[in-house]
Amino acid sequence: MDMMNAMGLWGLLLLIVLLAGVSVAVFVGVKAARTPTVSEGEGARELLERRLASGEISPEEYYELDSALRSGSPRSR
Repeated sequence: MDMMNAMGLWGLLLLIVLLAGVSVAVFVGVKAARTPTVSEGEGARELLERRLASGEISPEEYYELDSALRSGSPRSR
């Protein structure tokens, strides 16, 4: 009977590990899908304008980032 319990516990552990792996894969996939990418031929300013138009950033963030683009200095976080 002890062997059956041990096999059941190993099966449960394997199921938990598989579910954790699937969860991580889904999380990484969703995060990658949400990350804005610069398409070929699109510059930083066009990306910034697209993010403002989609509501991803506020007008204040837009002006701050636009100013950083004009000055050539990166925005500190």
